[in-house]
Amino acid sequence: MATPSNKPKLRTNKALATTQSKPQPKPQPKPSAKIVTKSHAKPIQPNAAAAKGEPAPKKRAPRVLRIISADFVASVRKAGEFPSGAPEIAFVGRSNVGKSSLINALCGREALARTSKTPGRTQRINLFDATLSDGKVLRLVDLPGFGHAEVSKAMMAQFSEMIQYYLVGSETMRKVLILQDARRDRDEDAIGFARWLNENRVPFDVVATKADEISKTKIGTVCARLKAEFQLEELPLAVSARDGSHIVELLNKLRNTAYPRPPKAVKAK
Repeated sequence: MATPSNKPKLRTNKALATTQSKPQPKPQPKPSAKIVTKSHAKPIQPNAAAAKGEPAPKKRAPRVLRIISADFVASVRKAGEFPSGAPEIAFVGRSNVGKSSLINALCGREALARTSKTPGRTQRINLFDATLSDGKVLRLVDLPGFGHAEVSKAMMAQFSEMIQYYLVGSETMRKVLILQDARRDRDEDAIGFARWLNENRVPFDVVATKADEISKTKIGTVCARLKAEFQLEELPLAVSARDGSHIVELLNKLRNTAYPRPPKAVKAK
């Protein structure tokens, strides 16, 4: 009787070839540890209008300060006739310097303050109340012109006395604007008047008018000269009632002078 053999069976050449022909799997690299960082930046939110295919809404332009209405208040010739009212800005300068034209340009009116080619025609103090687009009210004061030969010395003395009484005695006066024709040279009368204002502690500023009638390259030279002559801390504005140059900027300065804005609070660190 045959007995089973304990010897292992040998693989045939066919089985061995099949085993060797199978591709061996490549060893996979061990996954490295991922470093996770937290970002503090907020995710960008898509614009809702853009997501719907609509055009993005336009940004609103900053509101420009302007005078929305202006009214004649009074024409004063005597010292005791001044009515009380809003904070006042006075305009003064040589005859034909452009006081009335500047007031009209600020108010956006053509004939609120009457202009005249006759020197010394304004023989009264004319008051106008101007309402700003932010609800504030300014009183614009057109003072008589000075320093012209066609006006008698007696009349000039009367004007000077009335103006001095008004400027020193007014409780609502905020600033006097001394207007200077940008085409003219040094104005001794205006410089002397500025010295008087300083001595009586009446705040004033200088504005160069008719800037459109000189070249742009000369405007800087004119403003630098006026700053030195009147001993100003800043360069004066050069404005034009004809083309509107720096009229809005001047109006903003007058508004902030009459109604100072409170200082911004400093945030504690």
